[in-house]
Amino acid sequence: MARNFEINHAASSMIRDATVPPGFGVVQSRPYLAFDDTTVETAYTQAVQLPASYTGSGTLKADIAIIAASATSGKFDFEVSVESVTAADAVDLDAGDSFDTANAADATVPGTAGYLQVITVTLTNKDSCAAGDSIRFKIERDADDGTDDTATGDARVLWLNVYEEAA
Repeated sequence: MARNFEINHAASSMIRDATVPPGFGVVQSRPYLAFDDTTVETAYTQAVQLPASYTGSGTLKADIAIIAASATSGKFDFEVSVESVTAADAVDLDAGDSFDTANAADATVPGTAGYLQVITVTLTNKDSCAAGDSIRFKIERDADDGTDDTATGDARVLWLNVYEEAA
């Protein structure tokens, strides 16, 4: 399907949560965030302006590029939350955040550790976003979900790509 726009966030540009952050590392000159298999860890993208090409009539999605540090079986489950703020909204950005309910998706780990896996999360909960809004995303591995996240070891996130598929 055609995409109206794409917003790419490299792992090296994401902000790790102050309380429960994923690890940071580099493998073969590729920066990554290492999300643990037993603790829910959080990272945030930097805020950007939602492009004018966002129509709202398509489907907003997020692709997460992951490589398993050691797992060769099981599933990774990730959640993505959207925070969208319009100029003059009654949101005190100095005092907190306003993320919408998390959207989740899982995928089976490739049979070889280090192989690329892309999980696509459909962002149905998107905080009433509109073109021109300040938008950012929260990403978490759902490590406490014993049904949908069963892979052992770290999930290394390389990047997050957000886009709208045209209707």
